[in-house]
Amino acid sequence: MSTTKLSQDFWDMLTLFTARITSDERREFTDFIHDLEKSKSFTLDKLVASKEDGGISCPYCHHTDPKKIVKYGVRHGVQWYRCKTCNRTFSSLSNSFLAWSKKGFDTWKRFISSMIEGHSVRRSAELCRIHRNTAWVWRHKILDALTQYQNSQGSMSGIVEADDTFFPLSYKGSKPIGRDAHQRGTPASKRGISKEKVCVSCAVEREGQVFSKVSALGPPKAKALQRVFRNRISKQATVCTDNATAYVSYGKRRKFRHIRVPNGIRLLGTYHVQNINSYHSRLKEFIRKFKGVATKYLDNYLVWFNQIQTGGRSRIELLKLAIKALVFDRWSDISDRPAVPV
Repeated sequence: MSTTKLSQDFWDMLTLFTARITSDERREFTDFIHDLEKSKSFTLDKLVASKEDGGISCPYCHHTDPKKIVKYGVRHGVQWYRCKTCNRTFSSLSNSFLAWSKKGFDTWKRFISSMIEGHSVRRSAELCRIHRNTAWVWRHKILDALTQYQNSQGSMSGIVEADDTFFPLSYKGSKPIGRDAHQRGTPASKRGISKEKVCVSCAVEREGQVFSKVSALGPPKAKALQRVFRNRISKQATVCTDNATAYVSYGKRRKFRHIRVPNGIRLLGTYHVQNINSYHSRLKEFIRKFKGVATKYLDNYLVWFNQIQTGGRSRIELLKLAIKALVFDRWSDISDRPAVPV
């Protein structure tokens, strides 16, 4: 059977299948198939070209003058360069998540696909035929690269909903500091919101951009919100929150319009906090799948969730975003992070 005939039979079968599902499910499934076909023809050369389209820069001295960066031969099919400013050599893959990798590009594409589906480390390792420890390091290499992209995004404007959610403090993979080790699921010794809870401050723009980051242990103060959001929320934005007092002080510092929606009131004209509450529910459901995320890695998982939520990014889009970041991570760099990132 020819490739053309096989492809036609496949799409005929797809038409019969999608006739029995809802329009939203049909659109999502069809987008998945198109994305899968595109990813098959997306090669390493195309990925490198997408990085070089933004200009070549030295990963050591960050020089970008094309007259100072010259080609320095090809090794194993990868273009190398020499920077005349610092006299160091580098390749198109230097300090990217693909640097020092001994696996093929197709394996990385399968791994990205697995991340989009939200699979566990063990499941990703099975699909990509790699060791689970390798899958764990790959996961955080990709997430570190996407964190750099998130930090470079523009500020939110228009109507922005902001609020905090809390997760148990977890020293998983680290030696507990100032307390005895306990099993996952052990309740906090103090009732309510205490420093045994990790605060994640979140913001959702009505236009679709989302942001979240660990801000404090226990309830955050305005100073913590200022550190986390920085210039993430524009001064021209209208920020909707509940009655949290920290956002009142933060709003006065940033001088944006602040709308407080009282408890028990669902709508205040066109203003509400339903989107941020829905975001919290989806986030907790996502984190729950991993059966305990260490606090020192929580920021990476937040970035992972945000990338999935932002317009349903495809495998190719995530690869293009990740390749443009400078990632120096080795296994020890990831595992030796402080147990509490605040």
